[in-house]
Amino acid sequence: MSDKIIMLCIVLVAVAVIAAVFIRRAISYRRRVKETIGEGIPPEEISIGVTREDMPREKDNYYRSYFFHPVDSSTRNGRDVLIQPKHHARIKAIVGSARKKGIPVTIYSYMDNVLEHHFQSFGEDITDLHLNRDDSH
Repeated sequence: MSDKIIMLCIVLVAVAVIAAVFIRRAISYRRRVKETIGEGIPPEEISIGVTREDMPREKDNYYRSYFFHPVDSSTRNGRDVLIQPKHHARIKAIVGSARKKGIPVTIYSYMDNVLEHHFQSFGEDITDLHLNRDDSH
């Protein structure tokens, strides 16, 4: 009977050690995730830059029409992209403000719209850079 108790104690100690390792990893992972998504950044560091009062009415409509509309794709087909925590916090604040005003936008659709606008606006420059690049670097 004592052999069974000793084996049980050994198994319990092994399980406790393994649990401690996994708990430590989970805490470390959670800390990294918080740093990555920008939680804990003070609101003064999340400034969006332009307030609604500073923005002309036409520019407001232009911005809304380009960046606050749903996209046809879904995130299932997307790829993960890491961005700086300060940028994520700003994007999260922009999308949150839009949602509070009743604009149905997600971070995914906002980013897709921003990239689409960027490629439309700078498409010729990007093509020139791509076609005339210096391959020696």
